[in-house]
Amino acid sequence: MKLEDAVVYALKNLSQRSLRSWLTIIGMVIGVIAIVVILSISEGFNKDITDQLASFGADQMFIYPLSDFLSAFSGTGALQQTSGKLFQADVDDINNIPGVKNTARIIYGRASLSFKGKNITSFIFGTDREMFEMYGDYIEVESGRMFKEGERNVAFFAADAATDYFGKDKINVGSVIQINGKNFRVVGIQKKIGTSLSTSDDSAIYVPFEDARDLFKGQFLADEVGMIMVQIDEGFEPDKIKQTIEYRLASNHRVKSDDLDFSVITSDQINEIVGTVLLTVQLVLAAITLIASFVGAIGIANTMFMNVLERIREIGILKSVGATKKDILMIFLVESAIIGLAGGVIGLVLGYGLLQLLIELFNIPVFLRLRIIAFVFVFSIGTGAAAGFLPAWRAAKMDPVEALRF
Repeated sequence: MKLEDAVVYALKNLSQRSLRSWLTIIGMVIGVIAIVVILSISEGFNKDITDQLASFGADQMFIYPLSDFLSAFSGTGALQQTSGKLFQADVDDINNIPGVKNTARIIYGRASLSFKGKNITSFIFGTDREMFEMYGDYIEVESGRMFKEGERNVAFFAADAATDYFGKDKINVGSVIQINGKNFRVVGIQKKIGTSLSTSDDSAIYVPFEDARDLFKGQFLADEVGMIMVQIDEGFEPDKIKQTIEYRLASNHRVKSDDLDFSVITSDQINEIVGTVLLTVQLVLAAITLIASFVGAIGIANTMFMNVLERIREIGILKSVGATKKDILMIFLVESAIIGLAGGVIGLVLGYGLLQLLIELFNIPVFLRLRIIAFVFVFSIGTGAAAGFLPAWRAAKMDPVEALRF
């Protein structure tokens, strides 16, 4: 029997049992929708985060007053952390290292904000102008400008902070806001970043570093720095610069190289650990989709067993007129594969529609890759054929004489 004959024969038999076939297909559809939605959202977040991390170039690194920042960042080893402090002397030493192009200091803390009679509490970030220069592709100006070097009592608002913090009273360029009782003039509004990692960045408020030091007087030691950002000059290897920074700061802090109270983190390290976390999440989500699809496979197997039981005499007639075991096996395998394919096509269409709804309602990052579509077709056909193999094999092994007596 040719494959096309088996397809026609299978379609005819499925149409005669349309209600059962459709109920079985629905079970497969649910599994496929789960695959399309979960994998597309997972890919969307993966792409979104990867694109965002790409803005932190390989020529940049961060220094935190924590012994193993990456372990804390990934949620492991947090109890074993050694916390230290960074100072202006550390910044000066880093600036003197050959290959270091730029540094930017950051200090942060919670402060009270007042605007048009409304009071809130929010994080304030004090930083140098160089920080904006390092991340010009990430932090862009929507209106106004960033504050200048040496400028005082000015603020730069991220998009959500400007529009959401004070309800109907929006922060605009030129607005005057009180931070811990001191007046600050808003010189610029940041363009909304709008990625999965940018929630805090879209809600940030930046002031000059020296202003922040005054605002948080008493919370930090004299000349203390909360975090240091470093940009490497072109042609220098970040790993070697990292080793030099660790050596200099270890000497400043009078600690051994294996007992550091700070972390020097390169962009490659952050990309690596984020990639590991994303891979773990994707594997968990893939396992969930496989469980959902397993339910659909059980439905197909049950339907095919019922088909075989109902068509025992038909099988005997087919064998008596010359159909081989291979022909019988092909007929039932094609039927189960068609059920799987139908569930895959319908599930793909419905899954795509659900993705569009999620984008519109929740602005979720989604990326329906071509490989996901290809996987859906291969998976649905393969699942259908695999689920129908045992019933098909039992049908193929039937004795034609015994089948005709049924």
